[in-house]
Amino acid sequence: MSTSTRSPRWIPALALAALAVLLAASSATAQQAAPAPAPAGGEKAVTASAAPAAAPAATGGAKGSAFGSEKKMSLLSWFIIGGWCMWPLLGCSIAAVFLVIRNFMILNSTKLLREDLVPQLSDNVIKLDIKAVRSLCQGSPTLMTRILDAGMDRVETAGLDIPSIEKAMEEASTEEVASYMLPINAINIIAVVAPMLGLLGTVSGMIKAFFNISLGGMGKPEMLANNIGEALITTEAGLIIAVPAMAFYFYFKNDFVKTVALTGKLIGRLIDRLRVEATNQAAAAAGQAGT
Repeated sequence: MSTSTRSPRWIPALALAALAVLLAASSATAQQAAPAPAPAGGEKAVTASAAPAAAPAATGGAKGSAFGSEKKMSLLSWFIIGGWCMWPLLGCSIAAVFLVIRNFMILNSTKLLREDLVPQLSDNVIKLDIKAVRSLCQGSPTLMTRILDAGMDRVETAGLDIPSIEKAMEEASTEEVASYMLPINAINIIAVVAPMLGLLGTVSGMIKAFFNISLGGMGKPEMLANNIGEALITTEAGLIIAVPAMAFYFYFKNDFVKTVALTGKLIGRLIDRLRVEATNQAAAAAGQAGT
């Protein structure tokens, strides 16, 4: 297969790079401002007198919010502040990674097409050696060989009836394509569900924030920090999962559609040769009957 018919292989790398950028951006947004440097010289007395007053405020902030306790928020803190919604989002991310790896391993055009078998299949078709064709197909089960084997199975039961053979392969093609599309569509489901889960976490965090405001937390920002953090972090996590998942979905879908089209072209050529040989066989049989 010529390289012009394949999807560009740089697309997965681009998607992974986009994911890395998003993760870096999320880490950057979690940074906290560094404390001011200690004053020198004559300002020691001012520092000493200001320290006792600043300490209780810092202590109170640390009790009320995880945001004030660290200069840089760790991934675990990020996960904890996100609340209960981070667990289903974690499940979505694990499932997405599994499906991407699985699709890269299985949806390989070289494995699905098996162009290396085409010369042998063509020779056996020309010889009308249907058993040899089926043996090759069953020995290397993949998209193209399963569809062709379904057609050859119809030859053994209905003879060289080309419309019947094409009908059998069409039915097999529909079944095979549907089975291969299941894990691809699963990535799309994750890409759609993850932002909705993030939005659900946002709503949950805002409800908690308003509840704390009703309890008199308006004058205590530390009481609201975790709630607002939950609202924002879940939305961010949902988008971090959804953006690369959507990119991989379109990549796998477009690549598989091209593979299916090439499969139809290869099988079509084999069936054309089978049609020619069947016509020649019928003509030879009619000539012998005429003599």
